[in-house]
Amino acid sequence: MWASILPHKEVHFTYWYKRLSILILFPSFLLLGLAFRHPLAAEQRILVFGRVNDDPVKSIKERQEFVDYLANKLAPLGIASGTVMVVDKMHLLVHALKEGKVDLFHDSVVPTMVLSEWSGSVPILRQWKYGKADYSGIIVVKKNSGIDTLADLKGKVIGFDEPHSTSASILPRMLLAEKKLKLVAVKSPGAVKPDVVGYEYGEDGSSVNRLVTDRVDAAASIDREIERLRPEVRETLKIIGRTISVPRQIISVRKDLDSKLVKALKKVLLNMDKDPEGQEVLNRQQNTTKFDEIPLGSLEHLRYVERYVFSTLRKEVDSW
Repeated sequence: MWASILPHKEVHFTYWYKRLSILILFPSFLLLGLAFRHPLAAEQRILVFGRVNDDPVKSIKERQEFVDYLANKLAPLGIASGTVMVVDKMHLLVHALKEGKVDLFHDSVVPTMVLSEWSGSVPILRQWKYGKADYSGIIVVKKNSGIDTLADLKGKVIGFDEPHSTSASILPRMLLAEKKLKLVAVKSPGAVKPDVVGYEYGEDGSSVNRLVTDRVDAAASIDREIERLRPEVRETLKIIGRTISVPRQIISVRKDLDSKLVKALKKVLLNMDKDPEGQEVLNRQQNTTKFDEIPLGSLEHLRYVERYVFSTLRKEVDSW
């Protein structure tokens, strides 16, 4: 998947060429009139942004301004308006992408690569979410826990967020696997064998809360979640492990989106931070700083994560 998004590599599609071939059936005067318009403007259409979330009202409210901005900039290519489609499961977004009902979406690394595997969607740019180009996962424990290294987690329980969470599940699991630590799902409290690390999943952003309230012995999280804690709580915790870094967020398009539209979309996104209006819109999109090309170094990390996800976690992935 990631080899297909090396900088400057063009992807060629045939959809609009098929569309244009139909025009030969129209009267010549109509063709003459269309010649003065952009070739993609012959058919007005809606730009659809897809989102996986269980709160559609909030998701639409948070993303509509961003989609409106893109639609306005892409108007010369026949984009009349923009809308947000929200689904609560990844497989539903896959269906929408395959059926051409969604044009683009953004997400963290693991959901992005799973959606690409299932639907053929193409990652195009990196998003500097919360002002960060990249981020990593961390494993946190209480300072008074007696746990000082990852090896000390044997016989203990670590809390992850949702199974597909990049930073609070997948990357920390990779880190533990690199240290030859075996993970076993916890079926009941206190049932962890001394030679394995027990784990349990929770809701998005819940792992640190479970650690602080003594429901788990360690938590997978990110620096930002720790920084947001009250100082007196933050001071009771320590980091014992850090994962590789990956792009903070990635924006992707469906595989058969017209290549001219993809090129124009990338240009708009890459220039948003240079446009005063675009800067304001970005700031309200999770404090995004800008969009840029995915660096070659990041691509290597992404390939590494992809191999782990689809070789080690295939059965889990299929249930997402």
